Amino acid sequence: MRLEKGQISGAQLFFLVNSFILGALLPVNFAYPISKHDTWLAVIAAMIIGSVIALVYLSLAGLFPGENLVQIHDLIYGPYLGKFISLQYILFFLMTLSGYLWFISDFVLTYIMPETPISFIMIMFTFVCAWAVRQGIEVITRMSVVFSVIPASVVLITFALLLKDMKFTNLLPLFESPLGDLIQSTHIISHISFSQVLVFLMVIPYVDKQSPTKTPILLGLLSGGLVILVGTFRNIATLGPLCGIVTSPSLESVRLINIGKILTRLEILVAMAQILLLFIISCVFYYATVLGLAQISKLRTYVPLVVPIGVLSITLSLLSYESRMQVSYSIMYITPIVSLYFYIVLPFMSLIVAKLRKLPKNKGRN
Repeated sequence: MRLEKGQISGAQLFFLVNSFILGALLPVNFAYPISKHDTWLAVIAAMIIGSVIALVYLSLAGLFPGENLVQIHDLIYGPYLGKFISLQYILFFLMTLSGYLWFISDFVLTYIMPETPISFIMIMFTFVCAWAVRQGIEVITRMSVVFSVIPASVVLITFALLLKDMKFTNLLPLFESPLGDLIQSTHIISHISFSQVLVFLMVIPYVDKQSPTKTPILLGLLSGGLVILVGTFRNIATLGPLCGIVTSPSLESVRLINIGKILTRLEILVAMAQILLLFIISCVFYYATVLGLAQISKLRTYVPLVVPIGVLSITLSLLSYESRMQVSYSIMYITPIVSLYFYIVLPFMSLIVAKLRKLPKNKGRN
């Protein structure tokens, strides 16, 4: 049974993926303390690796057209083992959503509303996400068209305004960071951005049949990665060694813009753009969680699950994390290792099993 009645075009899918990848511009901050001025190299490496991994996801989608991740697992592994694997993914999506809820709430608390309880910010943000998810994938995608253009424009404009303050010698010497640190930084960036494209296997079946899916996803991934690279260049060239020390290099670098004492304090634009992007990311993981759970539960619609999953994600977020240091440690050292199982091991294994079983055997039914 088709739980989602809406359809999106290939162009809308491009903007959705683009805004999804752009949302990693702020979380890239976790890589600066490790790879320092070589972080831009880690961004390039993560973008290349992410593109290769995305091709695996697209190969799975191509083998089973019209089927989402939950249905693909059922076809490859059977109804029981397939649902067990899908439940693991749903739990992983839910935990990822709770992590983003904490991250955005802490960001707003730190830079915009320091006197507001973090639980109140989290509830308000989840309420808006729940409204968007109830409206369906079409509404989320339409919002992403605007939400991807604004942050990209902010990055490019601030880059141009900071040119006079940049010292490109801050990017040198190349490969000064130890290889292990560069690999770890690449893994972190890939984990919080490019590898998460896997969640779009829950969205691809609702793309218009006449529209391609491979090209929009790859173009969205690459264009978003290039904007992240520009932002990383801007931060390192402007701040230099301070990138590995300050809490948010993006905000601190843009804060230096001062043209005639009139055009200043532009970091609020970066903050607002980041909130829009994190909203899109949270909505996509929220949508994938409720849609997958509704399919496993054989419900006619996922709408009744939206509020309970929202409450559960807030509860998990508040119980799982107590401070920013705990979140930072988790993102840098724990979740990248756990994500290997979901983003690399299982997709590669599913593709190999599907090839060995010569699936799909009856393409007409798929």
